[in-house]
Amino acid sequence: MALTLSRERFEASRAFIDQTGRPLDAELLRHRLGEGSAEAVMSALAPFQNADGGFGHGLEPDIPSPASSALVSSIGLRLLARIGAPADHPLVVGVIAWLDAALDRKRGVWQIIGPDVDLAPHAPWWAWSDGLAASWNAFRFNPTAEILAWLYHYRTAVPGSLLAAVETGMRLTLTETELIEGAYDLKCALRLAESDDAPPDIARPLRLLLRRSLAAHDAADEHASPFDAAPNPDSPFADIVERRIEPGLVALIGAQDADGGWTPFWDWSFVDADAWETARRAWRGWLTREAVETLLAYGRVQRR
Repeated sequence: MALTLSRERFEASRAFIDQTGRPLDAELLRHRLGEGSAEAVMSALAPFQNADGGFGHGLEPDIPSPASSALVSSIGLRLLARIGAPADHPLVVGVIAWLDAALDRKRGVWQIIGPDVDLAPHAPWWAWSDGLAASWNAFRFNPTAEILAWLYHYRTAVPGSLLAAVETGMRLTLTETELIEGAYDLKCALRLAESDDAPPDIARPLRLLLRRSLAAHDAADEHASPFDAAPNPDSPFADIVERRIEPGLVALIGAQDADGGWTPFWDWSFVDADAWETARRAWRGWLTREAVETLLAYGRVQRR
């Protein structure tokens, strides 16, 4: 019999999110369970959006800066698309306007973060420098590929010139890339590949590139998971990670802490202990929600 998360442990995870997680993660899980509304999620998400339309304020917990950034805005847009927020909703209109203004049109990419990241203590891997592009593969997949996915989702609200500039850069990226090596580049590229709205001359080469890259990626990479490629059993790349799914589900269930939550494997308390504790708490709620959602997708939760 397949291992499942017991009803008791499922309820413990829900209580953990409700009691110690951010309201946003609690509302996202309620929405996923059919017990909450998209409006409640948007109300919880709204405080993370700035007047300029971009998202900041620690929506990505390792970046507590209040300033808008492309990385954090990609997460905001991801969540809006997930809950079916309409294209004319102010949160959607605002973030698309910010992304339109922030795009590097010459290269068709978004700089992942800006120097305003230093307005608050942050994880060391988010240190700003003029050479940041070299550390993040010129931003060609992370965050650009993911943002493009959500722009397709909201195509009716996106300026044609914005889409054209990003698509031109993405087509060049696909011709120049033999293998996607970074775990976070893979995650962003997967989100674009899962879009039903990408044109064939982007969708086809991207899917082929991802199949090669996923097959070659180190299965021991702690930054990657088989559930990135296969968030549910019907995912188009599930066959590539099929052998890792069952061990991954068992490990995920086994990783739940006694208090009902899951815990990040990383730590930057050596930078700022108080800031890390705030981020860690937020991450625990986020990771707990994601763990439960993955187990639900694979039918591994006893809810009754």
